Amino acid sequence: MTWQDWHATDFEERYRADPDPFRVRTSWYERRKIQVVLASLTREHYRAAWDIACGTGDLALALTDRCGRVSATDAAPTAVELTRDLLQDKGADVSVSALPRLAVPAASFDLIVASEVLYYLDEASRQASYDVVLAAAADPEPGPAPEVVAVHWRHHPHDAHLSGAQVTAELDARLAAAGWQRRVRHEDADFVTGHWVRPESAKAAQASPDTEERT
Repeated sequence: MTWQDWHATDFEERYRADPDPFRVRTSWYERRKIQVVLASLTREHYRAAWDIACGTGDLALALTDRCGRVSATDAAPTAVELTRDLLQDKGADVSVSALPRLAVPAASFDLIVASEVLYYLDEASRQASYDVVLAAAADPEPGPAPEVVAVHWRHHPHDAHLSGAQVTAELDARLAAAGWQRRVRHEDADFVTGHWVRPESAKAAQASPDTEERT
């Protein structure tokens, strides 16, 4: 069994045993974290969003109010079914897929959200996933350049390869090397988020005081 297979099976078992294993709907930490992510998005509306590890689907549901189209994926089939049920009237595309695979190869997104997933990937899978994110964030259509968001528990889960702080710093370095700029930085006692944009939208954001980088 590959590491990715173990990872998917492990989370599949969690969702089969409990439809909300991380207490997304009852934990103030989880609900507040989603609200911080939404409030920190640099734009009001997006053309197409990809929620990379959708879990219960609560974040993907919230994104449907800000995005013309939402694609949600997860490695755990039960999580995908939960998300599909939650978003059934929202016209979202929900499917089983695990990084570093790109769920919709022909699609491009102007918002990509990686929530509580990157630190579970080994080194090779993380680097390949960063390449996938950059490819999926292509912007062939006219309009604002894309945005990548990462949000993770700040500390080191016992079954993860890195802490949330470490994987955020790693992604920051990878995107910076590709010419992206980090526009929002939120470092909480227990979670850390980052929002990166391509230089085109970074220049536009500089003219607006409400997108000023936060520390």
